[in-house]
Amino acid sequence: MSPLRFELAGAQDDAELRHVLAATPMAGKVAVSFRREPSFFDAAVVEGEFHQTIVAREDSLGHIVGHAGRSVRQRFINGAAVPVGYLGGLRVLPKYRGGLVLAGGYRFLHSLHNDERTQIYLTTIAERNDAALAILTSGRAGLPRYEFCGNYHTAVIPIRRSRAWSGVPAGVAIRSANAEDLPQLCDFVNRAGRDRQFFPCYRGTDWFNDAATFRGLRPSDLYLAFRGGEIVGSFGCWDQSRFRQMVVEAYDPALTWSVRLYNALAAIRRLPKLPTPGEALPFLTAALPLVADDDVEVFTALLETVLARSVGQGRSHLLLGMHERDPLIDVVRQFQAETYTTRCYLVYWEDGVTLRQQIDPRPLYLELGCL
Repeated sequence: MSPLRFELAGAQDDAELRHVLAATPMAGKVAVSFRREPSFFDAAVVEGEFHQTIVAREDSLGHIVGHAGRSVRQRFINGAAVPVGYLGGLRVLPKYRGGLVLAGGYRFLHSLHNDERTQIYLTTIAERNDAALAILTSGRAGLPRYEFCGNYHTAVIPIRRSRAWSGVPAGVAIRSANAEDLPQLCDFVNRAGRDRQFFPCYRGTDWFNDAATFRGLRPSDLYLAFRGGEIVGSFGCWDQSRFRQMVVEAYDPALTWSVRLYNALAAIRRLPKLPTPGEALPFLTAALPLVADDDVEVFTALLETVLARSVGQGRSHLLLGMHERDPLIDVVRQFQAETYTTRCYLVYWEDGVTLRQQIDPRPLYLELGCL
């Protein structure tokens, strides 16, 4: 194997980065690849205003054989705004997987970390990714500390008409957002978000334009709950299919007949079909699932509103991510959802030890559509 070199990717690497994504599907009963079509870097806007893509190149030809992302944005820690990093998007071509790539990659990451933009990072690792878990949490020389901080559950909720409607609580009104709501929306999410560790600090520029964190989320896709004229809850149904996709690569042979049977019934009932290999999954991603004082009734009403208004829009499921200690997660469990679990870690070198010791045990928050 030729030596590897590590550097930051540039716009000229866009096509090759997308090739690596397509060539590194995640295995499982349904093997899927996570794509960024038609532009890798245009999709990265959801990570925040500062993001870097680290690439590993095979020295002989200069081809990219793996990549990972580093981003930094202001998040709430103990209710105060602090710059926090996120490490994600690690993809390595099968031929090059092993200690050499990780060791070189982390040396390069540490050199980037010396810019002092942040002292601590978040990351997630798939629950069944035993190889990555074993290496990254091994404490090997050169690796930062990886400290487990709970599971993050992504519920895959069917979008259908059959669920009974609980109704909207008395004194509460729910409607779609509009541009005039932005000042109050920013105030609400930043005020309510302080109850979660690592909730992003949002600004008005994060919404309703293609250069925004919530790129592609239209005002009509974001539902707000009001009580007495004040926002008390938010919940968006975010269609990211124009710039990020989850493509089915293969079904487990045992599922093949089940998929065919479901698609036959879906055609009769005019429901969205499951994609064939090579097609993208037709899903929506929950955005800003947040309510004041963790009000279960308001949250339930928002979730039911989003599901009811998404029926007939060509989307089969809503993906909703929550940390295991989130007070609202029991509501999500009532919606007959399959669940995909990832493990959350705090990642830090010696300069992050003091900050880590100060973090109190509030539940974590990760914006699923920005991971």
